[in-house]
Amino acid sequence: MAEDVSLRAARLSRLWSELAMRHVALGSSCGCGAGGVSLQLVDFELDIVDYLEDQGLRSGVADVEQFFRARPTSEATGLPLQKLLEDLERDEFPAESSEWLLARLERTLNSFAELHGGRQQAGS
Repeated sequence: MAEDVSLRAARLSRLWSELAMRHVALGSSCGCGAGGVSLQLVDFELDIVDYLEDQGLRSGVADVEQFFRARPTSEATGLPLQKLLEDLERDEFPAESSEWLLARLERTLNSFAELHGGRQQAGS
């Protein structure tokens, strides 16, 4: 099982690395020449991890709730999603928490890949 977790996390990590630098345009150019706002997907990294934490704390799954109480992400700095993926790749979490996280991360990152032109999907 640990190999499965590590392999799935490694695929997600590669996918996130590919997606993280893609630009997302917000708004559009107007006649005055001012362009819209452009962000990179990496700018949403903390939002993704905060969402996972919120869902985990309300999941009703004791292992997952305990995981997020012990590892709060709301104060994370740096690259919290990349760190989470690296820790999953090293199989550092309880099995139930790892499976819960991987399932949600696969769904989220695959959705980003579909919307923003990722070459591959994790878990495929």
